[in-house]
Amino acid sequence: MIRVFTNIPFFRILIPFVIGILFSLQYYPKQVNILFFVILIAFAVALRFFKNQTTYLKKTFLICLDIFFFLLAINLVHHANVIEQKKYYGNYIQPDSAVNMLVTLNELPVQKEKFIKCRLQVNEVKTKTGYKKANGTIFGYFKRSTSDQKLKAGATFIIKTKLLAVNGPQNPYEFNYQNYLYNKHIYHTAFIDKDAYEVLNVPVQLNPIWYYGLKIKDHILQQLKNSELSADAYGICAALLTGYDDEIDKQVVESFSHSGTLHVLSVSGLHTGLIYLVLSFLFDLIDKKRRYKILKFSLITFLLWTFALITGFSAPVLRAVIMFNLLGFGKIFFRTDHRNQINILLVSAFILLCYDPFFITDVGFLLSYFAVFGLLYFQPKLEANWQPENYFLKKLWQATTVSFAATIATLPLTLFFFKQFPLWFFICNILVVPASFVILLLAALIVFKMGFVAVLVNYLVKGLIAFITFFNSAEYGFIDSIDFSFYDAIFLSFFIIVVTLSIQNRSYRLSVACLVLLIWWQLSALFLSFNSKTEDLLTIYQISKHQTIVVKNKQQTTVNALDSSNFMFHIKPHVTSFNNTKLNVNEFNYVKKGDKQILILNKPNHWPDISLAKIDLLVLANNYRLRTNDIEAFTDLKTIVVDGSNNNFSIKEIEELCRKFDIELIKTKQRGAYILNL
Repeated sequence: MIRVFTNIPFFRILIPFVIGILFSLQYYPKQVNILFFVILIAFAVALRFFKNQTTYLKKTFLICLDIFFFLLAINLVHHANVIEQKKYYGNYIQPDSAVNMLVTLNELPVQKEKFIKCRLQVNEVKTKTGYKKANGTIFGYFKRSTSDQKLKAGATFIIKTKLLAVNGPQNPYEFNYQNYLYNKHIYHTAFIDKDAYEVLNVPVQLNPIWYYGLKIKDHILQQLKNSELSADAYGICAALLTGYDDEIDKQVVESFSHSGTLHVLSVSGLHTGLIYLVLSFLFDLIDKKRRYKILKFSLITFLLWTFALITGFSAPVLRAVIMFNLLGFGKIFFRTDHRNQINILLVSAFILLCYDPFFITDVGFLLSYFAVFGLLYFQPKLEANWQPENYFLKKLWQATTVSFAATIATLPLTLFFFKQFPLWFFICNILVVPASFVILLLAALIVFKMGFVAVLVNYLVKGLIAFITFFNSAEYGFIDSIDFSFYDAIFLSFFIIVVTLSIQNRSYRLSVACLVLLIWWQLSALFLSFNSKTEDLLTIYQISKHQTIVVKNKQQTTVNALDSSNFMFHIKPHVTSFNNTKLNVNEFNYVKKGDKQILILNKPNHWPDISLAKIDLLVLANNYRLRTNDIEAFTDLKTIVVDGSNNNFSIKEIEELCRKFDIELIKTKQRGAYILNL
């Protein structure tokens, strides 16, 4: 570890800094007084330049620096958190009441079937004493109307609406959309009727550079839309050039995901890196003796930032441009070995986290940095294992090692977040990555009014989709529903580190440590797996206007109704945690386990032919009407559960019956999914 800190010194700085960010995001401590920072850094400097330095003083100096960066992270999180700011719009509004706000559309609107989704920057909020300056961002859903064309990036409105807090997940292991938005500093949404907003003729309230980027982004999308591109080709080209991926078919996205190439469907560090490599190669051809390094760096920097401008200053591209700028700077003025490049990579991460510490929660941010780390550290080591003389074999081997290096570095993250593993990622990436880069370049030609290449792009996209669809098979293409927890991700990360160090240092002790870590990991996994497999559960999920109940009986799981979109988002994450039990679809309305009996009523006037006296739990769905004389037959009934398929009127009727007969009522709309241990 000491050697790592010596070879990559910024690693030492980033550790307490990242810990401070994570601690602050979890507990939100108060801001640290700036005077304490001054005293701490002054003490550290005094220790550093003390004449007779001892080991104790050196360690004290390093501890002071650790404390400094830890506290710096806390202050940065506090400063970046919009809620902590005095002008946060939430300080001026009352819960559950309509509010007048002056807002600016600060991103391109996304058209849905019934609404137009807009990201709105709050400028002012109306109070009792007039309009007050305010900060913050909300998502506005404007009802479709003839005024849709007024919803343009940079437009400023007065809206009258009721702000709705973003709800947390209501089903086990469901994607936490609330946290996702919170980490992007969005705390409310608003549904805005067609007559509840007024467009103002005022100067644009956005940052001029950002607004110019949005105008370019909109121009690119219009040029692509007005060309002869097919629907699939337009969606992919729009994603590659601007990051606008809302019009890609869901089946296409699924195929890219299962082939391990989903990362190409966004303008990101991958494409920025490819452009950086192409530009470096071209300049090296012109300047073979590398006499004009600074000129080369300046031109590449200019062209990369031009690309960022063309893409509308997409956040992943900005991140990648800064990263590659620093890497290019490091190549000129420092050594070019992997240790120094990794140090520069960590410097760029530090700069971006200082700008917005909430980046640490962004999956794209984590994947891009871990992938680049893999390319800098693992790829040269993998490539060195074979040096083919044939040029094409050499390039093929390089592409293969690049794919494996990025996969090794990002494996704990991808398994934890996506719960799947593409088996043929190395083959797919070898073909899909260069193909997507060619499509990106051709799409750029279409933007510059060379529309004749649209036909070629259509054929390329059609062939690309056909290729990845071949691997979209659960039988031979990918492993799905992998029960991979946060602790598994930690174990796997340490295992990769220890294995790498043991091979690199040829250490017997580290090899033993690998074996011990693997055994420890597997034993703990077996223990958790045994508990999961032997557990019997009944789960009533909360899904708006839909009814889904799952019964897990050791190795077999039965679901009474299966809607593909609802299953993927609301149910699959929980079923995955069952550790690969077999899933059956079979309609049922009665469950008996031991002394527990559960009845499900979800069809009008449909009663099962069973004794009602011993029913403990009654589940009502699809607005089932239960009358007083019906409930009198349930002599042992203790609890009634009403799920999200019931409307408010039906729930109110059931509430009155439960009060009358002193029965516990559980509403999944309020408390989320109901889980019963059988």
